[in-house]
Amino acid sequence: MKEHFDDDNLAFAIRLPDGFPLQDLFEISACLNEVDVCVPGYIAPEVGLYHPYGYFYEHGVENTRTTLIPDRNVVSRFAQLAEGRPAHTDQQLRIAAGLLGFCQCLDIEIEPAIAFHELAHKEGNEAALAELGWFRTADNANTHDLMDVGLMRKDVLIGDYSPQKVEACDLAKPLRRWNRNYILALKMMELELRLTKPIDRVLTLLGWMREDFMFGGPVALLASVYFAPNSPPRKRVFKDKNSADREKAIAGVRNAAWDLTQLSELLRKVNEVSEQGHTRYLFASFDKHLRLMARLAFKFGSSGSASAGLSSALSEWWPVEEAKKITDCIFDHLDRINSSQWKAKTSPAPNFINQLITAGEQFIREGR
Repeated sequence: MKEHFDDDNLAFAIRLPDGFPLQDLFEISACLNEVDVCVPGYIAPEVGLYHPYGYFYEHGVENTRTTLIPDRNVVSRFAQLAEGRPAHTDQQLRIAAGLLGFCQCLDIEIEPAIAFHELAHKEGNEAALAELGWFRTADNANTHDLMDVGLMRKDVLIGDYSPQKVEACDLAKPLRRWNRNYILALKMMELELRLTKPIDRVLTLLGWMREDFMFGGPVALLASVYFAPNSPPRKRVFKDKNSADREKAIAGVRNAAWDLTQLSELLRKVNEVSEQGHTRYLFASFDKHLRLMARLAFKFGSSGSASAGLSSALSEWWPVEEAKKITDCIFDHLDRINSSQWKAKTSPAPNFINQLITAGEQFIREGR
């Protein structure tokens, strides 16, 4: 069927397949707009992030593709849909069904790689491969069924679903990016235990990254919010950080390192395609704090960003002078890294990364 779309500023026509659930798509888009679980790594169209018009135009007219990168919890809900879990037990499951149907209707690809590396790291390779099979089944589920669950017309997907076969691979293999972020997260917790003044914690971390390790943009932004003195959204960053069981505290740091790895991978992809403009990335998470970090990373995670904008954003949680001091320090690092004279550091010892991890974990165990 051929559909015409127009508003005061735009008119175009596209051909949709027979049976396309257009009305359901508009209803789902309204639901997703209300819960707002996605963060765009680009400037959303004026019509709105979830409005089908934007995707119809970008995909059909501008030949721009969109890729959704979901976090661990969103991917897990996708898989649970295919496994037959009833949606009345979990509102997030309904949102996941609507989001998956939305992606299918609008040809939005889903790239969940980091989420499955995280699962393999926590629960083992077999568990990750098993869930990957169920995710692929969900990704190919009937679009109308997904819409019915997302719009509360049904409680489960109707059909005989089974996990797709997945080629054996080592998802549990350590990622160098995660190791680096784990070291930075350990250093954050160390500074929280060792230093009293919030501004000292942030500036010490930034200086340590510059002189002794490596600069991580998402970590710098996370620290700038986490250590802030004025009601920052920090509740779920380091789970069990004050637990008497220090292994639980370390597990919380590991979890934070996966969040940072997800953000740094997102930022890498967004920066890679920023000049080409043919692919756009959406991040999906049920975690409000992680979405906030993603917005900051997308907006201020490159040397082309405006430092005044970050200073203004941080002023929500910092005194104005301290927000400016942090911002100037971050952008000084970014300018240095993007300079033609900059050269990446090399490890001073073959076992340098493992040594830093061991030292960081030891401090957490003994420094509470």
